[in-house]
Amino acid sequence: MNKYFTKLTGLILFLSLLVSAGQLAHGQNLLTLDEDWTAINIAVTDDLVIPAYQELESRSVALITASENFCAALSDSNLNALKNAYQQTMNAWQGVQHIQFGPITYFNWNFRLQYWPDERGTTGRQLDALIASQDDTILISDSFGRQSVGVQGLPALEIILYEDDTLSEFQNNDYLCSLTQTIARNINEVSSGVTQRWVDEYRDLVLDPVEGGFYEDAEDLSIDFLKALQEAIAKIRDLKLTPALGDSFTSARNRSAESWRSGNSLANIKNNILSLEPLFSAYSAAFYTEDVAAVNAVFRDLEPYLAALPNSLSVALANEAQYAQLQTLHSEIEALHEALETALKNTDLYLGFNSLDGD
Repeated sequence: MNKYFTKLTGLILFLSLLVSAGQLAHGQNLLTLDEDWTAINIAVTDDLVIPAYQELESRSVALITASENFCAALSDSNLNALKNAYQQTMNAWQGVQHIQFGPITYFNWNFRLQYWPDERGTTGRQLDALIASQDDTILISDSFGRQSVGVQGLPALEIILYEDDTLSEFQNNDYLCSLTQTIARNINEVSSGVTQRWVDEYRDLVLDPVEGGFYEDAEDLSIDFLKALQEAIAKIRDLKLTPALGDSFTSARNRSAESWRSGNSLANIKNNILSLEPLFSAYSAAFYTEDVAAVNAVFRDLEPYLAALPNSLSVALANEAQYAQLQTLHSEIEALHEALETALKNTDLYLGFNSLDGD
């Protein structure tokens, strides 16, 4: 009996050691060398971030051209071309909207590009006041960049372009053309400024973080990228979907959504997801295999819901069956956030304070 007891005790001890080893396997970084983190960071910078900003800059140039063409000949066709250029610029912004650190934070560039959410309707009121003033001195480049961020970026341009009778409004008010072209130039100034700073300055920080500098080490920078990923998912869930869904189908609120006037609220979310998946994939070596599989599975689950839904949240909210699909989409976004959070908790990667959920 003592022999069997000894064997059983040994087996229990062996299993305990296995469990302890399994626990110890988590809560540790899989990447420990600075050069490993740097390799990922520079790949993300060169393959994802800089090209996305360059695309935004390119689209903003086309936006200037479209605004000039429209104002040179006010017509429905030129207005449609301008709206298309606006939407292409917004699409490009949605592809890099999650990067809320680095040069985009200089000079209030992020807010100057998009002041949203705007719960108090500040942009609309300030635009009305600016248009009523007919003050051309404000539209001078140096002066306009110092105006309220509410009148400077993409949401302001959306309000101007998506009135009930936009063409008539422009025909009766020359100031609208001056203001539209000024906003387009301002969007280009911001996007080109951010792109240049990433290429000429910030990329060097990515390549060579130094102790005592802005980033202590390469892992420190990686945490900024991962935090951008996590917060972007929370933003989709908490700001882009939850307020618009309301408590039920009958209490849905389309006007709480981003880009509701142009009817592209869901197009924004689709572009967001398209940009977030490759960012996670780039850092997959930093996570345990099972956690990578779990996050990727949710990304796969999201695809049919995004494909089935229209670009307009307003259209989806007006249809009870599509409203149910939106609720499922919300649940899938929540599942994605939880899967990523679990993956992070299973390592020593601490992201710190989350500005969106207070964690």
